[in-house]
Amino acid sequence: MRRFFRTRTVGATVLAFALIASACGDDDASGDVPADGPTITVGSTNFSEQLIVGEIYGQAMEAAGYPVERSFNLGSREVVNPALKSGEIDLLVEYTGTLLTFEGGTATTDSQETWDSLAAVYSDTDLTVANYTPAQDKNGIVVTAAFAADNGVAKTSDLAAMNGTLVFGGPPECPQREFCLIGLTDADVYGLDFAEFKPLDVGGPLTVAALEGGEIDVALLFSSDGVIAAKGFVLLEDDLNLQPADNLVPVLRREIVDAYGQALVDLLDSVSAELTTAELSELNKRFNLDAEDADVLAKGWLADHGF
Repeated sequence: MRRFFRTRTVGATVLAFALIASACGDDDASGDVPADGPTITVGSTNFSEQLIVGEIYGQAMEAAGYPVERSFNLGSREVVNPALKSGEIDLLVEYTGTLLTFEGGTATTDSQETWDSLAAVYSDTDLTVANYTPAQDKNGIVVTAAFAADNGVAKTSDLAAMNGTLVFGGPPECPQREFCLIGLTDADVYGLDFAEFKPLDVGGPLTVAALEGGEIDVALLFSSDGVIAAKGFVLLEDDLNLQPADNLVPVLRREIVDAYGQALVDLLDSVSAELTTAELSELNKRFNLDAEDADVLAKGWLADHGF
């Protein structure tokens, strides 16, 4: 279960698999990788975005000559986090704010500050964190493209000019959540005044249908949801920083870093630097709606970014 409102499942049966893949780089690419280094097992939780980013980092390491295995769709964070800590898997792409909260910390709206706190949590453990991506997967305030164009809306604060006239739709618990209706209407934050709040679902089909059909003017979805790209919705900028940071970040075991050195971390960081929220939304759309395979999407993304 992701933080704030999200619950993701892939059915009653948890799928788990491991594919041993040989390095696909040339001799020059793998020249600096120790021949007797340990295999790096990349894990994932049980939703589509995790499969995509797991493949992105896994394939990048393979292309550089690192031996990689995959162990995807393991289950929720309550399953995968212990697997990482115990050494069953060696690398997991996580979410800074969500993971920090899971570990008992407090996320802030500042990406660097949240990452620093997460790094501190793991400073005396068997785990370490690489750099975070620009891409985030967190609560997002969304409108249709037509609404944005007609009303000159690009930022969440722009909605205040229409106070008292807009219908907002989101999860039923939204009125009780500080990162949803409480924060949006707080005079010290956005100070929005909606004509009505419609309780719908947790960033799901009811919310999407209501927004597309004009039953609501503004919706809460998730910032990397593929439906945003698929429907041409506009994700409004959180210009007053209501939402805590939730950047994607590779978390890995220190023994892997010790075995391969800074070169491996530098590779992960170079991949992370290129991944944006808009690209992640497009990848999710192509996986969930266009039925493209995660490994194919990852290969194309890496090629587009010079890896």
